[in-house]
Amino acid sequence: MPAVASGAKSDDLQSGNDAKRFFNLGYNTPMSISLDPNTRSFELFKRAQEVVAGGVTSIVRGPSAGWLPYPPMIQRGDGSHLYDVDENEYIDYVLGHGPLILGHRPRNVTQAVAEAILEYGNMFALPYEMEQQVAEKIRDRMPSMELVKFNNSGSEATHCAVRLARALTGRNKIIKFEGQYHGWTDATEYSYQPAIKDLGPRTAPRTIPAAAGTPMEFAQFVITQPWNDADLLRKTLHDHRGEIAAIITEPVMANSGVIPPAPGYLKFLRELTREHDILLIFDEVITGLRAARGGAQELYDVRPDITVLAKALGAGFGVAAYGGSRAVMEPVARDEILHAGTYNGNVVAMSAASATLDELDKPGTYEHLERVSAKLATGAQEIFARAGIPVQVQRVASFFQIYFSSKPIREYRDAAQYADLVKFRKMQVALRKRGVLIYPNGLGRWFLSTAHTNSDIEATLNALEDAVPEL
Repeated sequence: MPAVASGAKSDDLQSGNDAKRFFNLGYNTPMSISLDPNTRSFELFKRAQEVVAGGVTSIVRGPSAGWLPYPPMIQRGDGSHLYDVDENEYIDYVLGHGPLILGHRPRNVTQAVAEAILEYGNMFALPYEMEQQVAEKIRDRMPSMELVKFNNSGSEATHCAVRLARALTGRNKIIKFEGQYHGWTDATEYSYQPAIKDLGPRTAPRTIPAAAGTPMEFAQFVITQPWNDADLLRKTLHDHRGEIAAIITEPVMANSGVIPPAPGYLKFLRELTREHDILLIFDEVITGLRAARGGAQELYDVRPDITVLAKALGAGFGVAAYGGSRAVMEPVARDEILHAGTYNGNVVAMSAASATLDELDKPGTYEHLERVSAKLATGAQEIFARAGIPVQVQRVASFFQIYFSSKPIREYRDAAQYADLVKFRKMQVALRKRGVLIYPNGLGRWFLSTAHTNSDIEATLNALEDAVPEL
Protein backbone atom coordinates (compact mmCIF):
# COMPACT_ATOMS: atom_id res chain seq x y z
CA MET A 1 0.00 0.00 0.00
CA PRO A 2 1.34 3.49 -0.78
CA ALA A 3 2.66 5.43 2.16
CA VAL A 4 0.40 7.99 3.78
CA ALA A 5 1.54 10.77 6.03
CA SER A 6 1.24 10.29 9.74
CA GLY A 7 -1.78 12.18 11.02
CA ALA A 8 -3.00 13.59 14.29
CA LYS A 9 -3.14 11.65 17.50
CA SER A 10 -6.66 11.05 18.65
CA ASP A 11 -6.30 13.35 21.65
CA ASP A 12 -4.94 16.12 19.41
CA LEU A 13 -8.12 15.99 17.35
CA GLN A 14 -10.05 17.20 20.35
CA SER A 15 -7.97 20.33 20.74
CA GLY A 16 -7.08 21.11 17.14
CA ASN A 17 -3.38 21.24 18.00
CA ASP A 18 -1.99 19.12 15.18
CA ALA A 19 -0.23 21.53 12.83
CA LYS A 20 0.80 18.74 10.43
CA ARG A 21 -2.69 17.97 9.27
CA PHE A 22 -2.69 19.87 5.99
CA PHE A 23 -0.95 17.48 3.64
CA ASN A 24 -1.16 13.72 3.23
CA LEU A 25 1.92 13.52 1.04
CA GLY A 26 3.83 10.38 1.89
CA TYR A 27 6.99 12.37 2.58
CA ASN A 28 7.86 10.14 5.51
CA THR A 29 9.64 7.96 2.93
CA PRO A 30 13.24 9.19 2.42
CA MET A 31 14.25 9.98 -1.14
CA SER A 32 17.27 11.70 -2.60
CA ILE A 33 16.54 14.74 -4.75
CA SER A 34 19.48 15.85 -6.83
CA LEU A 35 18.76 19.56 -6.87
CA ASP A 36 21.83 21.71 -6.36
CA PRO A 37 21.80 23.49 -2.97
CA ASN A 38 24.41 25.96 -4.24
CA THR A 39 21.93 28.06 -6.17
CA ARG A 40 20.50 31.56 -6.07
CA SER A 41 17.11 30.03 -5.21
CA PHE A 42 18.57 28.35 -2.15
CA GLU A 43 20.32 31.53 -1.01
CA LEU A 44 17.15 33.59 -1.44
CA PHE A 45 15.07 30.98 0.39
CA LYS A 46 17.46 31.05 3.35
CA ARG A 47 17.32 34.85 3.35
CA ALA A 48 13.53 34.83 3.15
CA GLN A 49 13.30 32.71 6.29
CA GLU A 50 14.93 35.52 8.22
CA VAL A 51 12.02 37.89 7.55
CA VAL A 52 9.11 35.80 6.18
CA ALA A 53 7.72 33.11 8.47
CA GLY A 54 8.71 29.80 6.93
CA GLY A 55 10.22 31.65 3.97
CA VAL A 56 6.95 31.65 1.99
CA THR A 57 3.63 33.48 2.26
CA SER A 58 1.37 30.51 1.58
CA ILE A 59 1.68 26.96 2.87
CA VAL A 60 1.47 25.53 -0.65
CA ARG A 61 4.71 27.26 -1.72
CA GLY A 62 7.17 25.74 0.74
CA PRO A 63 8.88 22.44 1.57
CA SER A 64 5.92 21.10 3.57
CA ALA A 65 3.88 21.17 0.36
CA GLY A 66 6.54 19.17 -1.47
CA TRP A 67 8.89 21.81 -2.86
CA LEU A 68 11.95 19.94 -1.68
CA PRO A 69 14.57 20.69 -0.62
CA TYR A 70 13.48 24.27 -1.35
CA PRO A 71 11.13 26.00 -3.82
CA PRO A 72 12.41 27.58 -7.01
CA MET A 73 12.59 31.36 -6.65
CA ILE A 74 10.80 32.82 -9.63
CA GLN A 75 12.19 35.66 -11.69
CA ARG A 76 9.34 36.10 -14.19
CA GLY A 77 6.55 34.42 -16.07
CA ASP A 78 5.72 34.73 -19.74
CA GLY A 79 2.80 32.97 -21.40
CA SER A 80 2.98 29.28 -20.55
CA HIS A 81 6.54 29.49 -19.23
CA LEU A 82 8.19 30.34 -15.91
CA TYR A 83 11.80 31.41 -15.37
CA ASP A 84 13.59 31.15 -12.04
CA VAL A 85 16.53 33.14 -10.69
CA ASP A 86 18.91 30.32 -11.63
CA GLU A 87 18.07 30.76 -15.32
CA ASN A 88 15.95 27.62 -15.49
CA GLU A 89 12.99 27.72 -17.87
CA TYR A 90 9.88 25.65 -17.22
CA ILE A 91 6.69 24.85 -19.04
CA ASP A 92 4.30 25.77 -16.24
CA TYR A 93 1.34 23.60 -15.25
CA VAL A 94 1.00 25.04 -11.75
CA LEU A 95 -0.34 28.32 -13.16
CA GLY A 96 -0.71 29.92 -9.76
CA HIS A 97 -2.97 26.98 -8.72
CA GLY A 98 -5.50 27.84 -11.41
CA PRO A 99 -5.97 31.60 -11.81
CA LEU A 100 -3.67 31.95 -14.84
CA ILE A 101 -6.14 30.63 -17.38
CA LEU A 102 -4.67 33.05 -19.94
CA GLY A 103 -1.08 32.30 -18.96
CA HIS A 104 1.45 34.64 -17.38
CA ARG A 105 1.17 38.36 -18.07
CA PRO A 106 -1.72 38.20 -20.57
CA ARG A 107 -1.17 41.36 -22.58
CA ASN A 108 -4.77 42.54 -22.95
CA VAL A 109 -5.64 42.03 -19.29
CA THR A 110 -2.44 43.67 -18.07
CA GLN A 111 -3.00 46.61 -20.39
CA ALA A 112 -6.63 46.98 -19.30
CA VAL A 113 -5.60 47.10 -15.64
CA ALA A 114 -2.84 49.64 -16.27
CA GLU A 115 -5.15 51.87 -18.31
CA ALA A 116 -7.90 51.66 -15.69
CA ILE A 117 -5.52 52.73 -12.92
CA LEU A 118 -4.25 55.65 -15.00
CA GLU A 119 -7.75 56.73 -16.00
CA TYR A 120 -9.72 56.16 -12.78
CA GLY A 121 -7.36 55.41 -9.89
CA ASN A 122 -6.94 52.12 -8.06
CA MET A 123 -9.74 52.18 -5.46
CA PHE A 124 -12.47 54.46 -4.13
CA ALA A 125 -14.38 52.63 -1.39
CA LEU A 126 -17.43 53.99 -3.21
CA PRO A 127 -19.49 52.49 -6.05
CA TYR A 128 -18.64 53.04 -9.71
CA GLU A 129 -19.95 51.75 -13.02
CA MET A 130 -17.35 49.08 -13.73
CA GLU A 131 -18.64 46.97 -10.82
CA GLN A 132 -22.04 46.78 -12.50
CA GLN A 133 -20.49 45.88 -15.83
CA VAL A 134 -18.53 42.98 -14.39
CA ALA A 135 -21.58 41.71 -12.48
CA GLU A 136 -23.59 41.80 -15.72
CA LYS A 137 -20.93 39.78 -17.52
CA ILE A 138 -20.95 37.18 -14.74
CA ARG A 139 -24.73 36.95 -14.80
CA ASP A 140 -24.62 36.45 -18.56
CA ARG A 141 -22.36 33.41 -18.09
CA MET A 142 -24.08 32.06 -14.98
CA PRO A 143 -27.79 32.88 -14.88
CA SER A 144 -27.99 31.44 -11.36
CA MET A 145 -26.07 34.53 -10.17
CA GLU A 146 -28.77 37.18 -10.59
CA LEU A 147 -27.22 39.32 -7.86
CA VAL A 148 -23.49 39.41 -7.12
CA LYS A 149 -21.21 40.61 -4.35
CA PHE A 150 -17.45 40.98 -4.77
CA ASN A 151 -14.61 39.90 -2.49
CA ASN A 152 -10.85 39.65 -2.81
CA SER A 153 -10.28 35.92 -2.31
CA GLY A 154 -12.13 32.65 -2.64
CA SER A 155 -11.83 32.05 1.10
CA GLU A 156 -13.66 35.30 1.85
CA ALA A 157 -16.39 34.64 -0.71
CA THR A 158 -16.97 31.09 0.50
CA HIS A 159 -17.22 32.30 4.08
CA CYS A 160 -19.84 34.84 2.98
CA ALA A 161 -21.78 32.15 1.12
CA VAL A 162 -21.94 29.93 4.21
CA ARG A 163 -22.99 32.86 6.38
CA LEU A 164 -25.75 33.70 3.90
CA ALA A 165 -27.06 30.13 3.94
CA ARG A 166 -27.17 30.11 7.73
CA ALA A 167 -28.98 33.43 7.82
CA LEU A 168 -31.56 32.37 5.25
CA THR A 169 -32.41 29.07 6.94
CA GLY A 170 -31.91 29.96 10.59
CA ARG A 171 -29.79 26.79 10.94
CA ASN A 172 -26.11 26.57 11.78
CA LYS A 173 -24.89 23.25 10.36
CA ILE A 174 -23.48 22.65 6.91
CA ILE A 175 -22.46 19.49 5.08
CA LYS A 176 -19.11 19.31 3.30
CA PHE A 177 -17.16 16.47 1.71
CA GLU A 178 -13.89 14.82 2.72
CA GLY A 179 -10.86 16.10 0.84
CA GLN A 180 -12.57 19.25 -0.41
CA TYR A 181 -11.17 22.67 0.45
CA HIS A 182 -13.37 25.74 0.76
CA GLY A 183 -10.89 28.27 2.08
CA TRP A 184 -9.00 28.80 5.28
CA THR A 185 -11.73 30.23 7.52
CA ASP A 186 -13.05 28.49 10.62
CA ALA A 187 -16.41 28.04 8.85
CA THR A 188 -15.14 25.49 6.34
CA GLU A 189 -11.54 24.41 6.98
CA TYR A 190 -12.19 20.81 8.03
CA SER A 191 -11.24 17.31 6.86
CA TYR A 192 -8.95 18.53 4.09
CA GLN A 193 -6.42 15.79 3.28
CA PRO A 194 -6.07 14.26 6.75
CA ALA A 195 -4.37 10.91 7.28
CA ILE A 196 -6.81 8.14 6.54
CA LYS A 197 -6.48 6.65 10.04
CA ASP A 198 -8.02 9.84 11.45
CA LEU A 199 -11.08 9.90 9.20
CA GLY A 200 -13.21 7.55 11.27
CA PRO A 201 -15.76 5.09 9.87
CA ARG A 202 -16.85 5.78 6.31
CA THR A 203 -20.50 5.72 7.40
CA ALA A 204 -19.81 8.28 10.14
CA PRO A 205 -16.76 10.36 9.17
CA ARG A 206 -15.07 12.57 11.73
CA THR A 207 -14.98 16.31 11.16
CA ILE A 208 -11.35 17.23 11.65
CA PRO A 209 -10.07 20.82 11.94
CA ALA A 210 -7.47 21.23 9.22
CA ALA A 211 -5.05 23.39 11.20
CA ALA A 212 -3.94 24.26 14.69
CA GLY A 213 -5.85 27.17 16.17
CA THR A 214 -9.27 26.09 14.94
CA PRO A 215 -11.42 25.41 18.03
CA MET A 216 -12.86 21.91 18.04
CA GLU A 217 -16.13 23.43 19.22
CA PHE A 218 -16.64 24.94 15.76
CA ALA A 219 -16.57 21.46 14.21
CA GLN A 220 -20.02 20.74 15.66
CA PHE A 221 -21.44 22.94 12.90
CA VAL A 222 -19.88 20.89 10.08
CA ILE A 223 -21.01 17.40 9.06
CA THR A 224 -18.50 15.66 6.84
CA GLN A 225 -19.41 13.10 4.18
CA PRO A 226 -17.62 11.00 1.55
CA TRP A 227 -17.92 12.41 -1.97
CA ASN A 228 -20.04 10.61 -4.58
CA ASP A 229 -22.05 8.49 -2.11
CA ALA A 230 -25.71 9.28 -2.69
CA ASP A 231 -27.17 6.67 -0.34
CA LEU A 232 -25.11 7.72 2.68
CA LEU A 233 -25.83 11.40 2.09
CA ARG A 234 -29.56 10.73 1.86
CA LYS A 235 -29.44 8.89 5.19
CA THR A 236 -27.40 11.65 6.82
CA LEU A 237 -29.88 14.33 5.79
CA HIS A 238 -32.72 12.20 7.09
CA ASP A 239 -30.96 11.76 10.43
CA HIS A 240 -30.27 15.50 10.70
CA ARG A 241 -33.57 16.74 9.33
CA GLY A 242 -34.18 20.37 10.25
CA GLU A 243 -30.55 21.01 11.29
CA ILE A 244 -28.76 21.67 7.97
CA ALA A 245 -28.45 25.09 6.34
CA ALA A 246 -26.60 24.03 3.20
CA ILE A 247 -24.51 21.50 1.35
CA ILE A 248 -21.31 23.08 0.07
CA THR A 249 -19.34 21.27 -2.60
CA GLU A 250 -16.87 21.65 -5.38
CA PRO A 251 -18.93 20.48 -8.39
CA VAL A 252 -15.73 18.79 -9.55
CA MET A 253 -13.62 17.76 -6.60
CA ALA A 254 -10.38 19.58 -7.43
CA ASN A 255 -8.53 19.83 -4.13
CA SER A 256 -7.57 16.17 -3.84
CA GLY A 257 -6.53 15.83 -7.44
CA VAL A 258 -9.36 15.82 -9.96
CA ILE A 259 -12.37 13.70 -9.00
CA PRO A 260 -15.41 14.26 -11.23
CA PRO A 261 -18.93 13.77 -9.89
CA ALA A 262 -20.42 10.37 -10.57
CA PRO A 263 -23.02 10.43 -13.36
CA GLY A 264 -26.12 12.18 -12.05
CA TYR A 265 -24.57 13.01 -8.67
CA LEU A 266 -24.87 16.79 -8.95
CA LYS A 267 -28.48 16.52 -10.10
CA PHE A 268 -29.06 14.26 -7.11
CA LEU A 269 -27.63 16.97 -4.83
CA ARG A 270 -29.94 19.53 -6.40
CA GLU A 271 -33.01 17.35 -5.89
CA LEU A 272 -32.05 16.32 -2.37
CA THR A 273 -31.42 19.88 -1.17
CA ARG A 274 -34.77 21.01 -2.53
CA GLU A 275 -36.48 18.06 -0.89
CA HIS A 276 -35.02 19.06 2.49
CA ASP A 277 -35.42 22.81 1.97
CA ILE A 278 -31.72 23.54 2.30
CA LEU A 279 -29.35 25.49 0.06
CA LEU A 280 -26.89 24.10 -2.46
CA ILE A 281 -23.61 26.02 -2.64
CA PHE A 282 -21.26 25.40 -5.55
CA ASP A 283 -17.70 26.36 -4.74
CA GLU A 284 -16.57 27.14 -8.28
CA VAL A 285 -13.36 28.83 -7.20
CA ILE A 286 -11.47 26.37 -9.43
CA THR A 287 -14.13 25.18 -11.86
CA GLY A 288 -15.71 28.56 -12.56
CA LEU A 289 -14.70 29.69 -16.09
CA ARG A 290 -12.47 26.59 -16.40
CA ALA A 291 -14.95 23.72 -16.63
CA ALA A 292 -16.90 25.66 -19.25
CA ARG A 293 -17.78 29.23 -20.13
CA GLY A 294 -20.48 29.09 -17.48
CA GLY A 295 -18.55 26.89 -15.08
CA ALA A 296 -19.34 23.39 -13.91
CA GLN A 297 -22.98 24.34 -13.47
CA GLU A 298 -23.18 24.77 -17.23
CA LEU A 299 -21.15 21.64 -17.95
CA TYR A 300 -23.38 19.46 -15.76
CA ASP A 301 -26.59 21.45 -16.23
CA VAL A 302 -27.24 21.97 -12.53
CA ARG A 303 -28.13 25.37 -11.10
CA PRO A 304 -27.09 25.90 -7.45
CA ASP A 305 -28.60 28.40 -5.01
CA ILE A 306 -25.27 30.14 -4.33
CA THR A 307 -22.10 30.18 -6.44
CA VAL A 308 -18.59 31.21 -5.41
CA LEU A 309 -16.06 32.37 -8.03
CA ALA A 310 -12.39 33.38 -7.80
CA LYS A 311 -9.05 32.28 -9.35
CA ALA A 312 -9.59 32.37 -13.14
CA LEU A 313 -12.02 35.29 -12.76
CA GLY A 314 -9.07 37.69 -12.58
CA ALA A 315 -6.49 35.79 -14.67
CA GLY A 316 -3.96 36.28 -11.87
CA PHE A 317 -5.27 39.45 -10.27
CA GLY A 318 -6.98 39.05 -6.88
CA VAL A 319 -10.76 39.03 -7.22
CA ALA A 320 -13.64 36.85 -6.05
CA ALA A 321 -17.42 36.91 -6.08
CA TYR A 322 -20.43 35.09 -4.75
CA GLY A 323 -24.04 35.34 -5.81
CA GLY A 324 -27.37 33.68 -6.31
CA SER A 325 -30.96 34.32 -7.25
CA ARG A 326 -32.58 37.61 -6.34
CA ALA A 327 -34.57 35.88 -3.60
CA VAL A 328 -31.49 34.22 -2.10
CA MET A 329 -29.42 37.40 -2.19
CA GLU A 330 -32.16 39.71 -0.88
CA PRO A 331 -30.96 39.66 2.77
CA VAL A 332 -27.53 40.77 1.56
CA ALA A 333 -29.09 43.46 -0.61
CA ARG A 334 -31.03 44.75 2.42
CA ASP A 335 -27.84 44.81 4.54
CA GLU A 336 -29.27 42.31 6.98
CA ILE A 337 -26.05 40.32 6.53
CA LEU A 338 -22.76 42.10 6.91
CA HIS A 339 -20.78 42.25 3.69
CA ALA A 340 -17.80 44.54 4.04
CA GLY A 341 -14.25 44.91 2.78
CA THR A 342 -12.21 47.99 2.03
CA TYR A 343 -10.79 46.53 -1.17
CA ASN A 344 -13.96 44.83 -2.45
CA GLY A 345 -14.57 45.71 -6.09
CA ASN A 346 -11.45 47.84 -6.43
CA VAL A 347 -10.44 49.12 -9.86
CA VAL A 348 -7.58 46.63 -10.28
CA ALA A 349 -9.85 43.68 -9.54
CA MET A 350 -12.78 44.86 -11.65
CA SER A 351 -10.73 45.88 -14.67
CA ALA A 352 -8.90 42.53 -14.55
CA ALA A 353 -12.15 40.56 -14.28
CA SER A 354 -13.78 42.54 -17.07
CA ALA A 355 -10.86 42.06 -19.45
CA THR A 356 -10.50 38.37 -18.53
CA LEU A 357 -14.15 37.66 -19.27
CA ASP A 358 -13.81 39.43 -22.62
CA GLU A 359 -10.70 37.41 -23.50
CA LEU A 360 -12.42 34.14 -22.63
CA ASP A 361 -15.34 35.08 -24.86
CA LYS A 362 -13.17 35.30 -27.96
CA PRO A 363 -14.07 32.65 -30.55
CA GLY A 364 -12.15 29.40 -30.25
CA THR A 365 -10.87 29.99 -26.72
CA TYR A 366 -12.49 27.02 -25.02
CA GLU A 367 -11.92 24.83 -28.06
CA HIS A 368 -8.19 25.52 -27.79
CA LEU A 369 -8.18 24.77 -24.06
CA GLU A 370 -9.95 21.48 -24.68
CA ARG A 371 -7.62 20.54 -27.52
CA VAL A 372 -4.32 21.05 -25.66
CA SER A 373 -5.67 19.58 -22.42
CA ALA A 374 -6.99 16.44 -24.12
CA LYS A 375 -3.74 16.00 -26.05
CA LEU A 376 -1.62 16.19 -22.90
CA ALA A 377 -3.82 14.00 -20.70
CA THR A 378 -4.35 11.36 -23.41
CA GLY A 379 -0.66 11.37 -24.31
CA ALA A 380 0.33 10.88 -20.68
CA GLN A 381 -2.08 7.96 -20.35
CA GLU A 382 -0.58 6.31 -23.44
CA ILE A 383 3.00 6.75 -22.19
CA PHE A 384 2.27 5.02 -18.90
CA ALA A 385 0.29 2.28 -20.63
CA ARG A 386 3.26 1.50 -22.88
CA ALA A 387 5.52 1.42 -19.83
CA GLY A 388 3.18 -0.93 -17.98
CA ILE A 389 2.70 1.52 -15.11
CA PRO A 390 -0.91 1.63 -13.87
CA VAL A 391 -2.25 5.17 -13.62
CA GLN A 392 -5.58 6.94 -13.55
CA VAL A 393 -5.58 10.14 -15.62
CA GLN A 394 -8.68 12.01 -14.50
CA ARG A 395 -9.52 15.17 -16.44
CA VAL A 396 -12.27 17.75 -16.64
CA ALA A 397 -11.78 20.44 -19.27
CA SER A 398 -8.44 22.23 -18.74
CA PHE A 399 -7.32 20.55 -15.51
CA PHE A 400 -6.39 16.97 -14.71
CA GLN A 401 -4.36 14.76 -12.41
CA ILE A 402 -2.32 11.60 -12.80
CA TYR A 403 -2.88 9.14 -9.96
CA PHE A 404 -0.43 6.26 -9.69
CA SER A 405 -3.16 3.77 -8.93
CA SER A 406 -4.67 0.69 -10.57
CA LYS A 407 -8.10 1.72 -9.27
CA PRO A 408 -10.26 4.71 -10.25
CA ILE A 409 -10.38 7.50 -7.67
CA ARG A 410 -13.96 8.37 -6.78
CA GLU A 411 -13.49 10.06 -3.40
CA TYR A 412 -10.78 11.27 -1.01
CA ARG A 413 -10.47 7.92 0.77
CA ASP A 414 -9.63 6.27 -2.55
CA ALA A 415 -6.89 8.84 -3.17
CA ALA A 416 -5.46 8.45 0.32
CA GLN A 417 -5.40 4.64 0.10
CA TYR A 418 -4.56 3.87 -3.50
CA ALA A 419 -2.60 6.80 -4.97
CA ASP A 420 1.16 6.22 -4.75
CA LEU A 421 2.29 9.68 -3.65
CA VAL A 422 5.96 8.72 -3.49
CA LYS A 423 5.94 7.68 -7.14
CA PHE A 424 4.20 10.92 -8.03
CA ARG A 425 6.87 12.82 -6.16
CA LYS A 426 9.56 11.05 -8.20
CA MET A 427 7.74 12.04 -11.40
CA GLN A 428 7.53 15.67 -10.30
CA VAL A 429 11.26 15.82 -9.59
CA ALA A 430 12.12 14.09 -12.87
CA LEU A 431 9.95 16.50 -14.84
CA ARG A 432 11.32 19.52 -13.02
CA LYS A 433 14.84 18.50 -14.02
CA ARG A 434 13.58 18.35 -17.62
CA GLY A 435 11.99 21.78 -17.63
CA VAL A 436 8.37 20.89 -16.79
CA LEU A 437 6.87 22.31 -13.60
CA ILE A 438 3.96 20.62 -11.87
CA TYR A 439 2.72 20.93 -8.31
CA PRO A 440 4.59 18.34 -6.19
CA ASN A 441 1.58 17.19 -4.16
CA GLY A 442 0.16 14.01 -5.72
CA LEU A 443 -3.26 15.27 -4.68
CA GLY A 444 -2.86 18.48 -6.68
CA ARG A 445 -3.68 19.21 -10.31
CA TRP A 446 -2.17 20.06 -13.68
CA PHE A 447 -3.64 23.28 -15.07
CA LEU A 448 -3.53 24.43 -18.69
CA SER A 449 -3.99 27.87 -20.18
CA THR A 450 -4.80 29.49 -23.49
CA ALA A 451 -1.07 30.26 -23.75
CA HIS A 452 -0.09 26.59 -23.91
CA THR A 453 0.78 25.54 -27.45
CA ASN A 454 1.04 22.24 -29.29
CA SER A 455 4.81 22.61 -29.02
CA ASP A 456 4.50 22.89 -25.23
CA ILE A 457 2.43 19.72 -25.11
CA GLU A 458 4.81 17.79 -27.34
CA ALA A 459 7.82 18.92 -25.29
CA THR A 460 6.03 17.90 -22.08
CA LEU A 461 5.16 14.46 -23.41
CA ASN A 462 8.74 13.97 -24.57
CA ALA A 463 9.98 14.92 -21.10
CA LEU A 464 7.50 12.51 -19.51
CA GLU A 465 8.55 9.69 -21.83
CA ASP A 466 12.17 10.36 -20.95
CA ALA A 467 11.38 10.44 -17.22
CA VAL A 468 9.44 7.18 -17.05
CA PRO A 469 12.51 4.94 -16.47
CA GLU A 470 13.19 6.88 -13.26
CA LEU A 471 9.83 5.74 -11.91
